[in-house]
Amino acid sequence: MSIKIVTENKDNIIEFLEFKRDENISCFNLKDSLNELKETGTVVILGNFDGVHKAHRKIFQKGVENARKNGYKTVVYTFNEYPDKRHTRITNQSEKAFIMNNEGIDYLYFEEFEKVRNFSPENFVKKILIEKLNAKKVLCGFNFTFGKGKSGNPEILKELLKKNGIELEVQEAVFDNNSEVISSTNIRKYIKETNLEKVKELLGHNLLILGKVVHGKQLGRTIGFPTANLKFENRVYPSFGVYGVKIYFYEKGILKTYTGVMNIGRNPTVDKDNLSVETHIFDFDKDIYGKYILIEIFENIRKEVKFGSIDELKNQIDKDSKYWKNKVEKIKK
Repeated sequence: MSIKIVTENKDNIIEFLEFKRDENISCFNLKDSLNELKETGTVVILGNFDGVHKAHRKIFQKGVENARKNGYKTVVYTFNEYPDKRHTRITNQSEKAFIMNNEGIDYLYFEEFEKVRNFSPENFVKKILIEKLNAKKVLCGFNFTFGKGKSGNPEILKELLKKNGIELEVQEAVFDNNSEVISSTNIRKYIKETNLEKVKELLGHNLLILGKVVHGKQLGRTIGFPTANLKFENRVYPSFGVYGVKIYFYEKGILKTYTGVMNIGRNPTVDKDNLSVETHIFDFDKDIYGKYILIEIFENIRKEVKFGSIDELKNQIDKDSKYWKNKVEKIKK
């Protein structure tokens, strides 16, 4: 069963809706959704969930198990956008929805941040958790904050909920094999360092980019390596360079998987002024402009380099492609 998404701003998750459109994913009317939640009662999971990492999935599992045991609906309650955090995010809203869709969660509720940013902790509990979501149990992380000026924390939340007969379960810190806290902050650090193995270890999955293929300058096509170009988003990226990737998108209702190499950066040899995410898909020549694709990043093949000529660039792309094709074949074996 697919996750139900509640949001007042469909544009923020359009990539997810369009990518998964063949699986009957859709946004749900706020009024209808709230009516269902009021009838059943809910287990509410609070947080930002940037990256949707291993610690996040641990709290999801607890919430889903409790909801199923007691006949409630599971609601992940988060915000549509933190305006001041766009440039530091690991996942956009569509990518969060894509990952959460596999966690057994009933509802993913994207609240408009401006509507609740000035709520006191007391008002947040009363108006959101009790009146809107009919919470029977609430879960949050040990470092969760809420209310105006981040005035609320798990201790305050526990007391406020207790007065209304609602239990709070706080997820304590989760550690990796080196006793390091699994957190979005640490993952951002490893992304910036291009330590993709560590990123995968903490996330529990490879780094993902979900977006719409847009028209570029078509320079790749003129040199024999056509690319699928995605709009460069404001987020945390690994260092500029070439990456071994897999590409996923739907063709006539069937999810297809391809292999390719992706360049993140400025393309200094041919287009030094514009940041871009360009992916050369191996053995593929179809027109996919306007299509929504998912890119899974596996390995940094090399750093970004400015070549002395187009021929040097072509030769290097050919080497990058052969390297990644061979690597993928070895992995298959």
